[in-house]
Amino acid sequence: MVCPACGAARSVRGACCRRCRAALAAGGEVRLACGLLVAGPFAHEGTARLLVHRLKYGAFPAAAGPLAAAMGPLAEGSSALVPVPRARVRRWRYGVDPALELARRIAALTGVPVVRALAAGWWHPARAGPGERRRGVPRFRRMCSPPHGAVLVDDVLTTGATLAAAAAACPVSRAVVATLASSGRVGGRPGSIGNRAPQGAPEHGSQRVRE
Repeated sequence: MVCPACGAARSVRGACCRRCRAALAAGGEVRLACGLLVAGPFAHEGTARLLVHRLKYGAFPAAAGPLAAAMGPLAEGSSALVPVPRARVRRWRYGVDPALELARRIAALTGVPVVRALAAGWWHPARAGPGERRRGVPRFRRMCSPPHGAVLVDDVLTTGATLAAAAAACPVSRAVVATLASSGRVGGRPGSIGNRAPQGAPEHGSQRVRE
């Protein structure tokens, strides 16, 4: 099998190659202003950023494998996994719902069930991008009430507004994401990002991706 991050090196059972693993930066925990505690295994840089973008914009489901494997231990002990749904237009455009893909893979590894308790609207302004760009606030509708102890699942934590909106629609106290913004400051409060591995995306077989 080829490495799901760089696509150029051999890997074992869908894991990243040794060089891509060396470019993974450790994540940590952030508590948002709304009180939601968010944990993520990786910082949004290097290999982890590349995997997220291959999943999110390249509709490459194999990229979810290494991310979900690292997210699994953070979701253990929860009663259910509630994926934060992508806006319908973007799901149609890119052919994938990243949070749902991650939640399903985490469920396969941990046995924690997926509960699709939230529905997204057709569209909302893009949230990813430079900090000075105007960011829209997504809205979600609760379709059912998840069991006590459920956690939200999403791909990236940037400003925290998406997860805060999801938590407002579906009250939970914790969330698990694949990557955390590397600024160390989310939702108006400082976050612990942890020790960092070498930065930068792997050079072999990689390509520059959008923010």
